[in-house]
Amino acid sequence: MTQQPTASTTSLSRLQELLPQLFQSTQLTGQPYLRFMVAEGIGALLSMEHVQESLIVEAEQITLIPNMARSVLGLMNSRDQVFCVVNLPQLLGYPDIIGSQRRYRVIVVRVPPSDYQRSGNGEALLGLAVPQIQGVTRLQEEQLQTEIAACPANLSPYVTATCQQDEQTLYLFYPPFLAKAPALYPT
Repeated sequence: MTQQPTASTTSLSRLQELLPQLFQSTQLTGQPYLRFMVAEGIGALLSMEHVQESLIVEAEQITLIPNMARSVLGLMNSRDQVFCVVNLPQLLGYPDIIGSQRRYRVIVVRVPPSDYQRSGNGEALLGLAVPQIQGVTRLQEEQLQTEIAACPANLSPYVTATCQQDEQTLYLFYPPFLAKAPALYPT
């Protein structure tokens, strides 16, 4: 007795025929990094192991804090956690191109807590407001160059490696270094 094809098996066969790449397992290689822009022509990366989430946040969702460093936008809440949001381009010495926006693109990263931010799991969150988030890219370790002598002086304290992608130099930022930026702690 032969079995008649059902509508679902016929549909599945048709899908496999039209979209074979959907049914092929692909092995992703390399480590994932979030790619974003810091300023005009300045591309950057963050290792996904440090990234909690990326958000588009209305300006009203960020509470301003008086007497803070100019690069600190304020405090916000996400997933029942309150954390500081900084204007990353301004923190790094670039012109403030995002400070007056109605919406912010915020990358939330995990950092070691400072002396006043003790949390239960030993981590704190920091929001990095950036002009543009470009998505996730995968890189092999050999694509990263740890020699950062050509890195601009304002970036070098926060960068651990660089790489070339799409004819652009990308700077790999290390969030714990950003969290300790002197500009965040005015004297």
